[in-house]
Amino acid sequence: MKNAQTVHCHPSSSLFEKQPTWIIYHELVLTSKEFMRNMIEIDAKWLIEIAPHYYKKTDVFEDEKKKKTLKVAPVKKS
Repeated sequence: MKNAQTVHCHPSSSLFEKQPTWIIYHELVLTSKEFMRNMIEIDAKWLIEIAPHYYKKTDVFEDEKKKKTLKVAPVKKS
């Protein structure tokens, strides 16, 4: 969210087909793309509750509005 880095859900992830709006991941694996592994879906409000010094309410919810206007096509398994 803070850095504009493009990453993808790893095809072996249970979240691969779901495409959640907000996730936290533990590691990145670089193969043909940069894939997130060890992910969990979260509620955006949790970011503000846990780290108000880092995440601002306006940042989180403005970003959420922008994401809702984007149409993201699912990545096909290769």
